Amino acid sequence: MERIVIFGKGGIGKSTISCGISASLAAAGKRVLHVGCDPKHDSTAALLRGKLIEPVVDRIEKVRGVTAEDIVVRSPLGVDCVEAGGPAAGVGCGGRGITRMLEIFGEAALLDETRYDLALYDVLGDVVCGGFAAPMRKAHGSKVCIILSEEMMACYAANNIARAVVHYAGNGIALAGLVVNLKDPDADRKVVERFAARINTRILAWIPRDPLVREAEYNRTTVIEAFPQAPISQVLRELAHRVYYEPVDDRPLPTPMNEAEFHVAARARFRSELEGAAAGELEAEQQAAAKLLADAQQSKAPRMVEDGQVEVAAGSLTRGPALAEARARKQAEAERFAVELRAGSRAVRLGLVGAEEALRRLAGAFPEQARGLSERDLWA
Repeated sequence: MERIVIFGKGGIGKSTISCGISASLAAAGKRVLHVGCDPKHDSTAALLRGKLIEPVVDRIEKVRGVTAEDIVVRSPLGVDCVEAGGPAAGVGCGGRGITRMLEIFGEAALLDETRYDLALYDVLGDVVCGGFAAPMRKAHGSKVCIILSEEMMACYAANNIARAVVHYAGNGIALAGLVVNLKDPDADRKVVERFAARINTRILAWIPRDPLVREAEYNRTTVIEAFPQAPISQVLRELAHRVYYEPVDDRPLPTPMNEAEFHVAARARFRSELEGAAAGELEAEQQAAAKLLADAQQSKAPRMVEDGQVEVAAGSLTRGPALAEARARKQAEAERFAVELRAGSRAVRLGLVGAEEALRRLAGAFPEQARGLSERDLWA
């Protein structure tokens, strides 16, 4: 059984995307359990045509010896839906509701490996409480997907969640990647791409802003069911296929930033020092080559600028950018490997992951750089 945990900043579109994934896989014949981990208990509303189901923590007050059938409601598409629930606003701990729900899952044998093909957890907001991290802490999840947008605070939440993934890596979870739910169709995607590279992960999908999603929400259903032929539905189906079928065994540990590093990097739109240096070097090369060529073309004294210099200058205009870009790529790759090596070494020393597993992940992500690396090196 695949176990996927969806995290992200509040209001970023987690439930919409989570329901899209669950609906897509159920329509493809998979047995899906969709678990809402929010005290508002509304993650499953779109799957259930707007119906709000009784949370598990409320149900157990009325029934002794809870069974799976007592806490699960099946959607018209065949998705089994559960809501954790929690205390009323301002009373008690919402994270405790999730922790208690997972305990009940064990008592009811709900997560028996033969019952479902997929268990998907839609988890509230940022990881600020151990209760909300319970699907990772209790080893209920194996793949973590982070939903974010192009906005800075969405990246901030994603960075914090990546830190939690590193902390709980010893439980066998891995960061599958980021899902970018765009708010502005004209946003600069390179900012998010650089952020993903900075924390050593990948972008699984770009979700475009589409009015059909809003229309489906008003009709209290999923866009997959309301508009199955729409392009946005195809995007969600492709995402569902990817997160379900792609293994994460070889995914490297993320390398999230600390608080200070994040705010410095955000001001630079997550450009690395190497990228900045390469950009400056490239610009200098282009300016020098352009000046030499212009001087040669304007001069009436051929001997002042040799033909070879003109050819070199002309070539620099075309070859210079390519060479600088190649150097920048190589340097950036070396920098990412160094960061990942430090992160892997730290995780091994802290006992979060075994040296053999850390070495295998490094070799999978950086086969050239990791050649000759031994487990002993990770303890150094």
